[in-house]
Amino acid sequence: MRIFHIITHFDIGGAERVAVNIAKSPTVGMEYHLVEVVRGNGEFSQSFIKELHDCGICFHRSHITNNKIAIILFPLWFIYLSFKWKPQIIHTHTEIPDLSIYLWYKMFGWIFPGTKYVRTIHNTELWNQWPQIGCKVEAFFKKRHANIAISQSTQLCYKQIYGEIPQIIFNGLQSVKQNKFEYIIANKINILFAGRLEYQKGVDQLIEVVNALKYNSKFYFHIVGNGSMKGKVHKALGALTNVSFYDKIFGLNQYIGDFDYLFMPSNHEGLALMPIEASLAHTPTIINNCPGLKDTLPEKWPLKVNNNNVTDFVQLILSLENTTHYEEYVNIAYEYAKTNFSIEKMQYEYEQIYKKHEI
Repeated sequence: MRIFHIITHFDIGGAERVAVNIAKSPTVGMEYHLVEVVRGNGEFSQSFIKELHDCGICFHRSHITNNKIAIILFPLWFIYLSFKWKPQIIHTHTEIPDLSIYLWYKMFGWIFPGTKYVRTIHNTELWNQWPQIGCKVEAFFKKRHANIAISQSTQLCYKQIYGEIPQIIFNGLQSVKQNKFEYIIANKINILFAGRLEYQKGVDQLIEVVNALKYNSKFYFHIVGNGSMKGKVHKALGALTNVSFYDKIFGLNQYIGDFDYLFMPSNHEGLALMPIEASLAHTPTIINNCPGLKDTLPEKWPLKVNNNNVTDFVQLILSLENTTHYEEYVNIAYEYAKTNFSIEKMQYEYEQIYKKHEI
């Protein structure tokens, strides 16, 4: 059985990581291919491609770096791949691949009536930029019973907006060997924030929390990321002595275990992979109790606040200065992640879906 995973680009990202982790499955009789819609460039893309090489996963690179042009021209390129490889399953991840395959189907789908579709819903909010187009694409995937949600939050949000209750398959991750991070500040509580500097990730709350703790010498924040709110973050926090900034940290998941805490004040997520990676690396995560974040940790997780309340975040972080429960937090988070988010469990459950479609 030949399965084509369609992803936005060969680069860092939660959806991309899920596609690779499924494709790493050793199951005999499953041949996985990864296809990017938009050409990824840079250090992360090269690392991504090396990983595919090392794992023996077939891949197909786009030649177009502009999102809209890549989407429009994708059907013409993908018809060539379809004739050459004849995929039995097409599995899409996030809106750009979803739309690209929808357009391909409208133009050429009649040539391949036996092709089956699987679509992973990675976010609680879909089609914010293209709502009318999104309605057409959702009708396409619903008609084919293709949808898989990655969390209870994504399932619930999809039901509320589109009326369907998709099956849930939790994302699966592997434990990564941990290394020392050279910029850890000795004798401080080192707190990591890593993500796009956008509203979704709770950047406004991040700014307020770091500012509120700027005179406390015990806490040190490492902010990793880029995005439209980068200027606002640097303007607000750039002069502080309790924070360092990094646009990117290559292979960040191998350093998470060297931080004391991960901080995620996101407003919404599909199913955040970062706190799962942190839990597997024995680093507890401080979270906003929002959809897609709360699913990654036990229901009674103590390091969370409601409604992204900045005062509650500050009080919670201050309480960690002399906590005697750190090892307890570490163990609870690790066991939960290991039980619920194993890569083997995810691979098995997706392959059961593929086998239902076997021609």
